[in-house]
Amino acid sequence: MATFSEIARYARVAKSTISLVLNNKPNVSVNMRERVLRAVAELDPPLAYGRGSPRLKPNVLLIHPLSMSSHQVFRELLQGVKAAILDEAQGNLTMAVHDPPIQPDHLTSALIHDPALRPDGVIVMAASEDDPIIREVRSEGLPCVLLARQHGPDGISVVGMDNAAGAGMAVDYLLHQGHRKIAFVGGDASYDYTELRIQGYTARMNRESLSPRVYLGTGRDAIDALLRDADGPGGLPSAILFVNDEHALHGIERLSQRGYRVPRDISAIGFDDSDNATRCDPPLTTVRVPRFLIGKLAGRTILDHITMPDMEKTTIVLKTTLTPRDSVRPEPNPRSP
Repeated sequence: MATFSEIARYARVAKSTISLVLNNKPNVSVNMRERVLRAVAELDPPLAYGRGSPRLKPNVLLIHPLSMSSHQVFRELLQGVKAAILDEAQGNLTMAVHDPPIQPDHLTSALIHDPALRPDGVIVMAASEDDPIIREVRSEGLPCVLLARQHGPDGISVVGMDNAAGAGMAVDYLLHQGHRKIAFVGGDASYDYTELRIQGYTARMNRESLSPRVYLGTGRDAIDALLRDADGPGGLPSAILFVNDEHALHGIERLSQRGYRVPRDISAIGFDDSDNATRCDPPLTTVRVPRFLIGKLAGRTILDHITMPDMEKTTIVLKTTLTPRDSVRPEPNPRSP
C-alpha cells in the first residue's frame, strides 16, 4: 500500500485526514472520504474493490431479522447497503434471515460456518444486545458490522443513529408546545435503541425537574398500562413519546378505542419517520432517521474491514431530525408535574 505521505500528496489533503479516513472515523465528510479512498485505489490498484482478485471483489453476507417494524425501514437500510456493496464496490451481497435461536442446520448457520460458503464479511441488521448470531460470526473471525445499532461488543463496528439525542429532541419539541406531563411508551429493553431513547427522554425530563413515566411493551399493552395509571394521582399525560412509529400506530389506535383522540386529548410523537407515521390518524410527528445513509456507511465500513484487516473497530452515529405533523398540539394550560 502507498504511504500516507504519498496518498496525502496525491489527494492534496493532510496526512491526519488519511488516518481518519482509513480508520473510518466519523468526523470526515463523505466527499473527503471518497477523495481519499479514490486516491488509495489509484495509487495502489490491488486495493481497489472489484479489480480481479477474488478477495478484493468482496462477498458480503447481510443477516436481517425475520420481520421489521416497517417495510420502508428495511427497504431504505437495504438500499444503502446495496449502494455501497453492489454499486460502488461491484461486490456480491447475500441475504439471510435470522430468527433466533440459530440452529446448526439452518441456512444462515451454513452461510457463516461452511468454508465453501464463507463470506468475506458480515453485516448484521437490527440485532438485540445479546443476540447469539453475533457470537456465531465472531467465532469464525469474520469482519462484522452491526447495522442500525449504536453500541456493540468489543471489536465490532457499529453504524446507527443518535437515539438519545433524537428522543431528547422530541421531548424538547413537546416542552416548547407547553407540555409537562410527557410519557415514554413502548419498546423492548433487549434492544439498545429502546434503552438509549429512554435515556434521552429521561435526561431531558430530569433537566426540567419533571417526572419521567416509562411504559414498556407493545404499543397496545403499554397504553393499557398508562391508562390504568391515569386513574391515580399522576393523571393522564398530555403527550406521549412512542419508542417508534409502529408502536405509535397501534398505541394511537388503542387510545381511540378507549375514547381518547390524538391530539385533542393527548399529543403523540413517534420515532423513525416510516410509512407507519403517515398511516396514523392524524399523521404522526416523528423523529426522522437517515436510513439510506446508515446502510451505505455500514456497507462501506465492512468493505474497509475486509480490505484493511488491521483497521480498528469504528462507531458511526448519525444525527436525527424532527418531522412535525398533526399529532401534536400546544398545551395551553400546562399541568403541574
